[in-house]
Amino acid sequence: MIFRTTVAGFALSALASVSAHAQDSHASQRGNSSTLWNWSGFYFGAHVGAGFGNLEVANPYGASIYGDTIRLPNAFAGLQGGYNWQAAGSSWVLGVEVEASAVDADGTNTCLAYSGNFVSANCRTRQHAMGSITGRVGHVFGPQGRSLAYIKGGAAVMAGDQSITTNAEDYLNQATNESSGTRWGWTIGAGIEHALAPAWSVKAEYAYADFGRHGIVAPGGGMLTTPFDPNTLVDTAGAPTQVRQQAHLVKLGLNYHLGRASAASGEGWTLPARVEKPWPGWQVDAGVRYWYSHGRYQNDLALSLDMAQQNHLVSRLTYVSEGHSGEVFWRLNSPRAFFLKGFAGGGGLTSGHMNDEDWFPTDADSPMSYSNTYHGKVTGMIAYATLDAGVDLFSDGVNKIGVFAGYNFYRDRKDSFGCMQIGLPDPRSICGIADPTTKIAISQHEDWHSLRLGVNGTLAIAPGVKLGLDAAYLPYARVSALDIHHQRTEMPSPRSPAWGTGRGVQLEAILTYDVSPQFSVGVGGRYWAMWATDVVTASFGNPTPDQALPIRAERYGSFLQASYKLAPF
Repeated sequence: MIFRTTVAGFALSALASVSAHAQDSHASQRGNSSTLWNWSGFYFGAHVGAGFGNLEVANPYGASIYGDTIRLPNAFAGLQGGYNWQAAGSSWVLGVEVEASAVDADGTNTCLAYSGNFVSANCRTRQHAMGSITGRVGHVFGPQGRSLAYIKGGAAVMAGDQSITTNAEDYLNQATNESSGTRWGWTIGAGIEHALAPAWSVKAEYAYADFGRHGIVAPGGGMLTTPFDPNTLVDTAGAPTQVRQQAHLVKLGLNYHLGRASAASGEGWTLPARVEKPWPGWQVDAGVRYWYSHGRYQNDLALSLDMAQQNHLVSRLTYVSEGHSGEVFWRLNSPRAFFLKGFAGGGGLTSGHMNDEDWFPTDADSPMSYSNTYHGKVTGMIAYATLDAGVDLFSDGVNKIGVFAGYNFYRDRKDSFGCMQIGLPDPRSICGIADPTTKIAISQHEDWHSLRLGVNGTLAIAPGVKLGLDAAYLPYARVSALDIHHQRTEMPSPRSPAWGTGRGVQLEAILTYDVSPQFSVGVGGRYWAMWATDVVTASFGNPTPDQALPIRAERYGSFLQASYKLAPF
């Protein structure tokens, strides 16, 4: 919610700034129409981005105790092309655009958990590609009309798959019900585009997409007709249901406008000074940030090392936490358009909760179709650091776009306290008699080491106001984790280490205001997500790996920053 609100706020702030300066801009253009850069013509380009979506599963059996919403972080990259039309001397631009993107997205959660006596399921969704056909309406502003604020809307399409798998080892050999294919829906969005050179422009955009509802059949499950009696487990029939998928997308794009290079001189284009060398010397920006964040960590414990059966679970841990952290950041720009940037910080987790789910309807000691224990207190710490090196491909001294490669480290330490049964409240259940929040239950530690490949851009949206966007795909993320069940004294060890690899995405958007040429303040939003589906664990003292343990982690929130620009040297 914070991520969505922050990003939407950037788009609204940009449009509000454009509106505030529209009259001055329009008057200037009428007074000097020969210098107005005309946006008309065909263009094509590329984009990268990241976002967050969810899949909502309708429970055909009744209201759920927990779950039914699958979180779906995504990273995407693709191509776009379109046509703009702008009447001579007008500040309005009309257009049509087609986009197509490859997508990497993978998420799971519990679904169909309407009763503690029912063996509920694991729902998984993956997204592979998406696209859109939209109309655009925009208004130009700024010097020579080289900036364009626009809104867009139209049809959206997505290709992906969903599955529903009944949990517990008693149903390991039952088939998983799947639904895959292409889904059509609609999209709406807003953005800013700026002409950096006669034929090149850069854009930043937010869009919301809704791919509607479609049907899927829930598989058969099981029911303990007498609670805690494994001999009363009976099979239940499946039922048809529906799912709905939505997405919030932020992208940074680069466009090439056909015929613009040869026609530039006839349209009054004047290049800013030192376009190819925007800095007369080295320049350093440095500052501090306060980040208020929310985190979500989830691991899915499968029944074996067979990764093909990782959807079939025996247990799941899900942590939700709230954090406060401080950090320092910096960027070094060279006269040759190369740059180095990074940040490092850390802080504490001050609140949160954890849910521990288990499925064991025929367990000899404590048979339960569905156990969900709620741990009402989570505390801990986070630490993180990033270092990137890149090059600005285009720049006019203020607006620019570049590419980079780098490294990110992220550490998360969480302790959960208390224990209360919400799946099947009964004194005979696990934590049926609640433990106080002064009693530690489970700890979770993880370290992530990730390779970053990304795009970084800055757009001026009003005098002294700039929008920065940083989107990175993590093609390789390695996680090492440790689970400590402090109360599992009957096991050889309460510790279960895990390790494996995955991918991820990191997105950052910043709105800054220059208080002076050297000092600026800003507000931003950040979203990190990593999903590692090739992870194994050696559980409770086992000397060798014995189970698959897919891990998914997110951290997102808003930050405030202040920075100082050192004079070129």
